[in-house]
Amino acid sequence: MLDTIQQWEISDVQLFEEEAGTEVLKQYLQEPGRTVLYYPGAVPFPVFDIIMDISDNNLPESTFNRVVVEWGTEENPDSVIYFINTGSGRVYEAQVSDAELIEFRGDYVQPSEEYDRYVTDPDIGTLPVYVPEGPIEKTAFNYLLGETPASTFADAIMDSPSSQFAGDLQSEEFTDESGAIMRELDGQKSINYVQPKAETSDPAIPSDLVFNSISFVNEHGGWTDQYVYFGMKSVNQQISYQLFFDGLPVFSNTMAVSLDVEWGISDGIEQAFRYSRPTYFRDSVAETRDVEMTSGEVVLKALSRLDTDLSTIEAVTIGYELTRSEDGQLIMFQPAWYYKANGNWTRLSDESVGGVKLGLE
Repeated sequence: MLDTIQQWEISDVQLFEEEAGTEVLKQYLQEPGRTVLYYPGAVPFPVFDIIMDISDNNLPESTFNRVVVEWGTEENPDSVIYFINTGSGRVYEAQVSDAELIEFRGDYVQPSEEYDRYVTDPDIGTLPVYVPEGPIEKTAFNYLLGETPASTFADAIMDSPSSQFAGDLQSEEFTDESGAIMRELDGQKSINYVQPKAETSDPAIPSDLVFNSISFVNEHGGWTDQYVYFGMKSVNQQISYQLFFDGLPVFSNTMAVSLDVEWGISDGIEQAFRYSRPTYFRDSVAETRDVEMTSGEVVLKALSRLDTDLSTIEAVTIGYELTRSEDGQLIMFQPAWYYKANGNWTRLSDESVGGVKLGLE
């Protein structure tokens, strides 16, 4: 579907609503005759323009996290695209040709009866939170642990680094003449890099934050696995790319699972102020097993029983919980249900959703 949309010529991007309220946003997201694309973080228009064909020359430096395609009907083909930031309530409207929307209806809307059904609970979330209605088959994986030496990252990021043992005498710490420090965090299988002189209190331009961070990681070949843009805090110059596996986000209480960059400036030059990331990678598969996940309907009921403000729940998804074996030789990806509330992701316990069914291969 996204490949199709990328072929459209989008034009006349205009601010439609400055601050739409919750009920108005629900109408945008739930009215019939619409398709909604969800993004895990705010997407700047100049970044979206890189992958889409937007004919406007002066796009706003604004962000959105929902794209709503209103595809109309055969009788009333008039249609538009809305770009919505559900946090601020700002809504932009844009135009696309009727012919492209008619083709879209034929390719994706008419076969929709065959799609998996999703359900929601009006008491969960300020805006609708959807989960698959029935149970889902997923696969758990155990991999042999591979690891890139911290010195490899130090050589790639720093200028002639020198190393010494850190205070714990088990991990290395690297420094260079610029004052940068990079420390290996062996327990989390990660590194943490800081360039103190680049610290700044200035906010970032959102699109610059994306372009600069991608260039920074590209320069040292840092995309060692599938890392997906997961959100930013432009006021703090922070951006995060979450580890994904088998199409799902990976979470862990014990290991690093995201690539995080905090941008800064030194001597008038923009550069990374702080950078943290995993050093491990998946080697070869040691074991797989089938897992039947609890249905979305049961998950919604489990969420409704939580001792928390249900309106703060923003998203619910199946993700992978990442752990290590007792001997440290394996990394284990176990599918589990997660929910996001107040910006934080939390795993739903197996007990709260009735357990999971396992099979061995």
